[in-house]
Amino acid sequence: MLVPLTNWNNPAKRRLEAIRAAHERNLEGLLELLEAHLVLKGRKRAALSPRTLENYRLAVRDFLAWAWSDTQSLEILKATADDLDRYIADLQLHGGHLENSEGQQLKPGSIATYVAGVRAFYRALEWAGAAVLPQVHSPRDPTPPEERRPALPQGLYQQLLRHLAGGEPQTYRDRLAVRLMAEAGLRISELVNLWVEDIHLEERLLLIRSGKGGKQRSVPLSRSMVQELEGWLKLRLAHAVAGERALLINLGGRKASGQAMTDKTLRKILNRHYRALGFPERYYGAHMLRHTAGTRFYKSSRDLHATARLLGHTNINTSSIYAKMDLEGLFEIVDGLEE
Repeated sequence: MLVPLTNWNNPAKRRLEAIRAAHERNLEGLLELLEAHLVLKGRKRAALSPRTLENYRLAVRDFLAWAWSDTQSLEILKATADDLDRYIADLQLHGGHLENSEGQQLKPGSIATYVAGVRAFYRALEWAGAAVLPQVHSPRDPTPPEERRPALPQGLYQQLLRHLAGGEPQTYRDRLAVRLMAEAGLRISELVNLWVEDIHLEERLLLIRSGKGGKQRSVPLSRSMVQELEGWLKLRLAHAVAGERALLINLGGRKASGQAMTDKTLRKILNRHYRALGFPERYYGAHMLRHTAGTRFYKSSRDLHATARLLGHTNINTSSIYAKMDLEGLFEIVDGLEE
């Protein structure tokens, strides 16, 4: 990640550059300021995830497309809380403002991400001495978290594993990826950043070098997961390019074959499998699999401390959602009424 110190390390020059970029409507210059502030002054600093940066950059591009439109012509350095509230209302009513998102209704979670990105942008402008951060809050989502991002029901999970039961290298890799998220509780960012040397089969552990917030943790593996990893490591030898350290690699005739997978590629592969099985869209995505793991951990242990430890949560309150995600347990209660 590039930190453009030549433009932003001197406070006086930083202010001039920020004002010039705003007046000239220099989008790339303002995005450069955002990145510099996030990396140098943000809560995670240089440990900022590429996905967070990508989301914030998207949010700022969308906000500036709205602010600089013919209907607004907003002076962004003088924006007030009322201006940002109007932007949020426009997102709720009309969706995004970029060419590929115009007219698409945004979920409350997406709007919250946009607002977080805009707040980060104004913190960067405030750091540059060019503007003041307006006080604005995201609209509250009335849907409970356990309904917004549910775990995959056990029946559908078993169906997914049967779908991925073949011995072809791509199928084997995809099944391993699914299991590491749905049974070991890895985030997709943690999974694609795993190296072969992070796997310690004799100890039945894998090491997450840089989890969320830069935290490191050890993840215990089931015996069947160890067998799955042993099989993949043998297959991987025939396909990985020389010197590639990533556990998961691209396969097939593409240019990147044998090289590390990206989270974007893995998300597309997972959604393709979900579509092939006819899963409802509420069960699409990668993070749903981690929620599946959290639900399984809690159902097996009924221990929030153990669930938090396995998932890498610092606060057990973060893990308490999994006590509410046990849909199977709710079915048992409902079915018990008929006995």
